[in-house]
Amino acid sequence: MPKTLTSTLHHLVGLRFMGETPEGQRVMIDNEKHARTGMSPMQLLLNATAACTAMDVVIMIGKRKLTVNGYRIEMTGERADGTPSPYEKITARHVFDVPGLDAATAQRFVQLATEKYCSVGLSLKAPIEFEVVLENEAVAS
Repeated sequence: MPKTLTSTLHHLVGLRFMGETPEGQRVMIDNEKHARTGMSPMQLLLNATAACTAMDVVIMIGKRKLTVNGYRIEMTGERADGTPSPYEKITARHVFDVPGLDAATAQRFVQLATEKYCSVGLSLKAPIEFEVVLENEAVAS
């Protein structure tokens, strides 16, 4: 049976909205020019894609019994001119501070998460390119 997710978007004022799940989690979505209180819909999409991928990567790292001291994904989205303005290309730069994580393993984890496991990214039409950076990679002697 297919999974069904629901959410309700509430208009607050101008271009300011609040998304709410049936469980009561909320997110501000805002495209006002001044005094913004939340991310724009397109920024939210980049962050949702990054979070989905990161969750899968962190699970894989945990299975290797490695400690995550730090992990961030720097997202860049290139959009078409005009309206609508969809993402034409998304680049994700994964920066790890995970002692014992080698470049080949990190690359494989990110590739699997990006191309096989992340439902958000797989829901997009734009290709997602990625790069892996290890902050504490051991130097071969």
